[in-house]
Amino acid sequence: MNSLDPLASALSPPTGLAPVGGGSAAGNGARDASSSAWPSISDLGRALSRVASRNASGASNRDQDIDDSELPDAVKNLLRMIRDLRERLAELARELRAVQADEGMDPEVKRARLLQIRAQMGALNGALVSATQKLSGLMREMKLDKAQQMTAAQLALK
Repeated sequence: MNSLDPLASALSPPTGLAPVGGGSAAGNGARDASSSAWPSISDLGRALSRVASRNASGASNRDQDIDDSELPDAVKNLLRMIRDLRERLAELARELRAVQADEGMDPEVKRARLLQIRAQMGALNGALVSATQKLSGLMREMKLDKAQQMTAAQLALK
């Protein structure tokens, strides 16, 4: 679990509860973490959660230019999501380089971790493509003028 991810740390299993499917209620006091059924949230879900919490708690400095633009709220929300996805992809790229450079890591663990990071990057990249396509369609649907389209495109690339 990444200690920098507040959502992941907030969702760690509570202490004192027996994991689902592991052990009986009357017996074995030892807990088997592998039999636990705690939910996990995908990277895309975390990115969407960050967008939602940022929208609920007010504008962040990073998105101030989006908030100050004269674009419709739906377009602004998609632009924030695109930024979050790009940010998460950049984080994963840094993590990928760090794992690749780690000479002390067990080769099997390293290979598995690299596959995991690449899979996460693929999913986020797919979400980014989808969000960008949605932005394009939304701008056509809302019939934004050329200046608004240019503003949205510039903000999406930041």
